[in-house]
Amino acid sequence: MKKTIIALLLVAAMLCAMPAFAEKAEGWNNVNAEGYQFPDYSGKTLSLMWWGSDTRARMTEEVIHLWEEKTGATVEFEYYDGGTYWTQFQAKMAANDLPDVFQMGNNWLTYYDTIEPLNAWIEDGTIDTTAISEAMLATTINQANGDVTGMSNGTNARCFAYNPAIFDEAGVPYPTDNWTWDDFAAAARKIHETTGNPAITTLEYNSLAFSTVTQWKEGYNFYAMDGSDFAFNGDTEPLAYIFELLTTLQQEGVIADYGIQNEIGQNIEADWIAFGDAAMVMLSSNQFQALSNVAAESGITLELATIPRVHADGQSGMVVRSSQEMSMWKGCEDKEMAANFLNFFVNSIEANRILNCERGVSINSDVLAALKADTELTNEVTAKVYTIIDLIGSMPDAANSSPAEPAANEEISDVLKKTYFQGLAEGKFASAQEAADKFWAEAQEIWAKF
Repeated sequence: MKKTIIALLLVAAMLCAMPAFAEKAEGWNNVNAEGYQFPDYSGKTLSLMWWGSDTRARMTEEVIHLWEEKTGATVEFEYYDGGTYWTQFQAKMAANDLPDVFQMGNNWLTYYDTIEPLNAWIEDGTIDTTAISEAMLATTINQANGDVTGMSNGTNARCFAYNPAIFDEAGVPYPTDNWTWDDFAAAARKIHETTGNPAITTLEYNSLAFSTVTQWKEGYNFYAMDGSDFAFNGDTEPLAYIFELLTTLQQEGVIADYGIQNEIGQNIEADWIAFGDAAMVMLSSNQFQALSNVAAESGITLELATIPRVHADGQSGMVVRSSQEMSMWKGCEDKEMAANFLNFFVNSIEANRILNCERGVSINSDVLAALKADTELTNEVTAKVYTIIDLIGSMPDAANSSPAEPAANEEISDVLKKTYFQGLAEGKFASAQEAADKFWAEAQEIWAKF
């Protein structure tokens, strides 16, 4: 049973508190139940912080106002783009002034000391998990000690979006479920030759490098599954392979240069593909709705594809993961109110009709069923997201390539792109193999600091 498993993970103090919860029936705080009474938080204030697109901001604000109407609470909120968010978060963390609830990524280990575990609120049913599977709950659990670090906003996967019309114009086949990096390079070169523009503008270089390690051969991963160490054995050949490929394509103009990429930044709605000026973009699946909305204004219909792999019959290097999570701050003064907000945000069908899986495919089976049954909400775009998530989740190696992001990952990823990918493009290394070897040495030095 799910509750038994979670209970075994709780610290002794939480177990001691269990008798106080014994009289509460399972599902007592189901916000979707007929006649459900929302708690009265009149005169109380909850603070909230997240990152994301303008589309996400509009949806989230609407849900906030809905919760305010139902509970009488006031929610003070702020949001930023993905880059600015972490600068703001770190400043607030240093001042010990974080909001009660904040959005957290798979980098939660870096900020672990700021997070209040949710185990007790799940155990007593304040956060209702009766429609959430153990597998979905596990996406935000610290495997080292069983702490539930937040409630997942939904699942997603890194993938590619592409414009079929440009592929047709260039006379190249669409991506398949197991297309390779050779297939990608051939198609991208032909598209560049045909259009005169970069075929792709936005790539997540660190993710592609780590995925290539996983793709190289069975049993490979860059980090251990629990984020406790490298799982990488120092074979830098896969890193040199992806360094060489992407750098060569960029030097040919097939991939946009770093100036263009930095100008676009993390605003997916500003990517060239949305305006017909590029054929592909790398993104997280939950970004596809916002991107498609902008593209539709130019009469462009986009499709989703998997990330290319090294071998057509080899590892995919892909995984379905928690897109982000909503976490509670350790310093939150009214944790019961924060837990109820999390319960509403994740579990309410009414709220999630507004959010409509923009942050990722809902982890609540009742919510997801309601959305899929609503033809106005499950439109052509969202159906594509559900399809790609189902596809990636069914890949045999998907369960073996989802490591937690360790605290050192942020710095390792930063130098991977800025020092080694960009450095190789600027001629600072004699070869891709030299860049790969030096990166691996520096990655170990960075790890040692943590």
